[in-house]
Amino acid sequence: MCVAATAALALTGCSDDAPTNNGAVAAPSVQESLTPQTGPAPTKPGASPQAGCPVDAATLEKAFVANLDVSNAVDIGKGLTDISCADDWATAVTQPEAMDKATVLFQYDTGKKQWLAIAGGTDGACRSHVPAAVVKKLKNCVS
Repeated sequence: MCVAATAALALTGCSDDAPTNNGAVAAPSVQESLTPQTGPAPTKPGASPQAGCPVDAATLEKAFVANLDVSNAVDIGKGLTDISCADDWATAVTQPEAMDKATVLFQYDTGKKQWLAIAGGTDGACRSHVPAAVVKKLKNCVS
């Protein structure tokens, strides 16, 4: 009976004779050559497994529209730009046509895994919301 039980037998063919060792070693299978992954799953550069950073304008614009208090108080104009993100906080600058630009503050809700618009305005959007250590990391927060 002929059974190819090992890679060596499969490579040498099927025979009732015992395989001869000619010094060649069978190449490891793909499964054997891959090292199992340990640790957390890979993420985008700068991202942590639980954090929302980095974040794009489209995601923040959805959060902006979802908060009627913020979206009614601030004119987004052509959208959000100049995004800065650190430690589950983000800021972005609006692009209105005939008014001053405003800063919009966002916070990532790790439980809901979504961004929330927190505040917005032309002055002090981060004030009383963002921890001092994080304010230093967000370029659109003016202290």
